[in-house]
Amino acid sequence: MSSFNALHQTLQPLLQPAHPSFPFAPIDVIGAMRLSSVINWIATGVFDPQPTTTPGKTKKGKIVVKKERATLWQELAGLMIVVFGGETFLAMCTGSTPSWLITPNIALLFCGVHAIQTRTPLSRLLPSKPSLPLELLLAIPDAIGRTLLLTRFSVIPLLYPTNTTVTRGIPITPTSLIMVPFLLAVPFASIAFSTFNFFQPKLNLTTPVELKSKGWMLVDTWCPLLISPAFLTLIGPVEGWNFGLGLKENEGVIISMIVLWLCFTGRAIYNFGYKQD
Repeated sequence: MSSFNALHQTLQPLLQPAHPSFPFAPIDVIGAMRLSSVINWIATGVFDPQPTTTPGKTKKGKIVVKKERATLWQELAGLMIVVFGGETFLAMCTGSTPSWLITPNIALLFCGVHAIQTRTPLSRLLPSKPSLPLELLLAIPDAIGRTLLLTRFSVIPLLYPTNTTVTRGIPITPTSLIMVPFLLAVPFASIAFSTFNFFQPKLNLTTPVELKSKGWMLVDTWCPLLISPAFLTLIGPVEGWNFGLGLKENEGVIISMIVLWLCFTGRAIYNFGYKQD
C-alpha cells in the first residue's frame, strides 16, 4: 500500500494553496473552471436536441440563430445552489453556519471564474463544446475533486465532528454515512440544472432528469452511492460502519479516486467515443 501513500503525497500540491496571497488550491480553480464550462455549454444550447436555425443566404442555406441565455446573476444563483446547496441544507438541519457565510473565498472564486469565462473575450479561448479527448483529460481532476467531496469533506467530518462542521449532531449510522455525501453531491445540483432550469433564460419547473427514463445511468447520480460505502469499507471498521479492510484514510481516498476515474473515463467514452462530428 506504500504506492497509494506515495500517490497521495504526489497530489498534495494540488490540494493546498500555491501561495499565501492566493488562498485557493489548484484543484479548486480547476473545479471552478470545469463547472463554469459545463454551465456555459448548457446555457448556450450545446446539449439541446436540435439547434435553432432559420433560412438565410449562407452557402448552406441556413444561418444559426444565437440562443438566448440566462442573465449572469441567474446563472450565478444556480451555480451557488450547485456548490453550496447541500451544505446549506445540512447547516439548516443542524443549526450550523455554512462555510460560505464564514469564509466566502470559494464562493467568490466560483462566481469570478464563471463571470470571466462566460462574459469576457476569454470565453473564445475555451472549448465551445465537450469532446472525447477533453473529457478523458478532465476525468482525472473530476475524480479527484468528486472523491474529496464524497470522503474528506463529508464522511470524515461526520466521523470526527468539530465545532465548525455542519454535520455535527447528526447520528453516525450507516444511513447517515451514505446520505450525507449524497445530499452534498446530488439533489441540489439536480435542482439547479434540471428541476428549475437556472441555466435557461426562464426558470421552468420540470421533472428532474434523474427521475426520467435512463436517469439511473447518470454517473453523477449513482457515484455517491458507490464511492462513500466503498471508502467506508476500505477504512472500516469505524463508528457506524462495523466492517472493513482497515486501510488508512489516505489509501482509501486514493483507491476511491481510481475507481471514480474509471467511472468518469467510461462515461466519456460512452458519451463521446461513438459519435460522429
